[in-house]
Amino acid sequence: MKKIILITGVTGSLGKATATELAKNGCHVILLSRNSDKLPKVKTEIAGETGNSDIETVVADLSEPGSIRNAVTEIKSRHTSLNGLINVAAIFKSQRVENSEGYEYMFATNHLGPYILTNELLDLLKAGKPSRILTVSAPSTTKIQFDDLPGLKKFSGGFLGAFGSSKMMNLMFTYALARRLKDTGVTSNVFHPGLVKSDLLKESPKLMYGFFQIVSAKPDRAAKMLCSLATNDKYDNLNGTFMKYNGKKIKSSDYSYDEVLQEKLWLLSEQLALA
Repeated sequence: MKKIILITGVTGSLGKATATELAKNGCHVILLSRNSDKLPKVKTEIAGETGNSDIETVVADLSEPGSIRNAVTEIKSRHTSLNGLINVAAIFKSQRVENSEGYEYMFATNHLGPYILTNELLDLLKAGKPSRILTVSAPSTTKIQFDDLPGLKKFSGGFLGAFGSSKMMNLMFTYALARRLKDTGVTSNVFHPGLVKSDLLKESPKLMYGFFQIVSAKPDRAAKMLCSLATNDKYDNLNGTFMKYNGKKIKSSDYSYDEVLQEKLWLLSEQLALA
């Protein structure tokens, strides 16, 4: 029976490459993106390349809780279980942008969106156990401003600001979720793809963006590893672990492992998600 795996950010390079790998490996793939114009084309291209027709699309804007919940309703109307969720989607903004609730856009898209989507789909993932949740992040060392979690007061958009903070939240969210999922048949791990050629940092300074494009690798290597983490039986018992594109376990910062801070982030995220 085919594994049913939902993946976000599929109009980006890593998301599309990973979805393609999943399709090549015989998975039923659900493609989620906010870009309703590009999404059908991505589906057609993946189906054509892989010969796998079990590919479907869902439109959702991860910066908007209402859009996420509408997408979840749509997914639940089609499926009674999922075997995997891969949170790839992320954005980088050089200037402050807000969602409809006034939350800073990188916080809303990179952290709160995956937090809501994952929790809303947990019942399907438990029904499809053994199942896996993978969240793409980076080894951020940026500390979280808990007194201004949604970024209402001030903005700094660099790697030491809102973007870096959202990546730290990905780490903490993964570890806190892993504890909650212990012995449920569902696992939660975080993945570092390394430097991947993409448009993610197109709003960064031109010299920086150009440098990253030169030194970054094609997404294929990271995509193959993500697919393996989602489907290979040898990762059945992996939970609460930070994995790298080369298949090795890595450690994030000591700050990210602070369970008190993880629980603080979880509680505040829960409150904002329900607001």
